[in-house]
Amino acid sequence: MKPKTFIPLLTLAVAATAFTACDDTDGTSVVPQFDKIDIAPNRPAPGDSLTATAHQAVKGKLINATTYNWTFTYYVQHDDGSVEKLDTTLTHHTNYDGESSDDPSIGYRLPATAVGGTQMQISLRATYNCSGQTASGALYGEATRSTTVYLQ
Repeated sequence: MKPKTFIPLLTLAVAATAFTACDDTDGTSVVPQFDKIDIAPNRPAPGDSLTATAHQAVKGKLINATTYNWTFTYYVQHDDGSVEKLDTTLTHHTNYDGESSDDPSIGYRLPATAVGGTQMQISLRATYNCSGQTASGALYGEATRSTTVYLQ
């Protein structure tokens, strides 16, 4: 083969390979979806530490900056006997694809003054920046889930 013919054919072969490889790549971002939040222990008592883990029914894809906002809502009793409803929100930032696409989890210690025999609400609001677009064309996504825990 003559050198003048070889170089254009080589260039064409490389270009064809590059275009074929791109056709196999799906650049659509998928926002995770949660189906439940597991709590351990499942019946914490005032003063106990607990771990909340949100289970992803749908794993995310092509997601970068992620913010998890966990909110714990429960009642505490003050020294004067009054009872107050408290909301505590803890925030965690991560890079979903770059650092951790595991089920999000957080630890929390209930105050000793939490009122036993009541319900505690645990909620997760996750916001995602997509690396591509979702199937509906969005560049951002959100997933939420909550659960109720009974305190001993």
